[in-house]
This record gives sequence, structure tokens and C-alpha cells, in this order.
Amino acid sequence: MPVTVRRAREADAEGLARLAALTFPLACTPQTPPDVIAAHVAASLDPASFRHHVADPACTVLVAETAAGEDPVGYTMLRVGEPDDPDVAGAIRHRPTVELVRFYVHPEHHGTGTAGLLMEHTLVAARTTEARGAWLGVSEENARANAFYARHGFEPVGRKRFRIGDRWEDDVVRERLLATT
Repeated sequence: MPVTVRRAREADAEGLARLAALTFPLACTPQTPPDVIAAHVAASLDPASFRHHVADPACTVLVAETAAGEDPVGYTMLRVGEPDDPDVAGAIRHRPTVELVRFYVHPEHHGTGTAGLLMEHTLVAARTTEARGAWLGVSEENARANAFYARHGFEPVGRKRFRIGDRWEDDVVRERLLATT
């Protein structure tokens, strides 16, 4: 079934939360306890959080969907602005910048081209922010995601710590140039 990508609306919040609850655990390390993952999903990936992000002018949330009108099969979120994390701020090279905060595709759509299509639209949306570069943090243990981001031009430029629950995990900071102006 063909997949299309569009900007998220407030009405997408419930479906986005369901997709996030399914996909976020897949990006976590095996050492992350399930109860910590569940608490993060409940606190940060709930429908109210998605409604907030969709309404936030600094954020762009995109959804990938099929014509069947079901929940999204993928989503991405960009946030414009200078990073708060001093390790990231010192590592990235292109400014102004936009963060690729989230990028998730339903496991049933892995290997179907959905992620590539969603990335194409995400990079177009990132360019419309007038940022010169885009950055993201990804678990150093997530080989599949790291390979995907490398294929799409995101190079490792540093490291940062990611706190989930009472645990710290290590992320690779990846960045790519968006524009040459």
C-alpha cells in the first residue's frame, strides 16, 4: 500500500502516541529496563505531548501514513534552535541548526522504503527552517539506525549523554549539512 507524508495535525496525537509506544522501545539499549521505558513513554510520548509539539512553532512533526486511514506508519519531529546540551553545542559545525528529535517507522514498514521517503520529506522540512545543518543523537548501540543515518549523510561529530529514568546512556551525535548558503 502506498505511503504518503504530511505535516501532523492535532487529531493525529492519539495515533502518534500509539506508534511511539511501539517504536521507542526498539531504539533503546537492551540494558534499559522495561519499566523505565514504559515510564518515559507515559511521560513524554503521550497524546498531550504530541498535541503540544504539533502546536509548537519551533517544532515540525511529520507523519507517514497509508491510504487505509489507520495510525501513522512513521513519524519524525524537528526542533529549531541552538542545542541546550553543551556537548552537542560544541560538536555541531553548522549553524543555524535544527535537531532531528525523533525518527521512527513501524516495524512492519522496515525495509519497504517508508523510512527513506520519510527522511526525504524531513530534510525538505528542515531546509524550510533556513537551518544550515541538522543534527541528531542516536544510541551508539543502535547499529541499524546508525547505518540508516550514515546513508542519509549524517556524520558522527561527537557524543552526548541521554538520561532515561535514573540511567545515563551514550548517544552518538550525528550532523549533516542542509544548505551551502
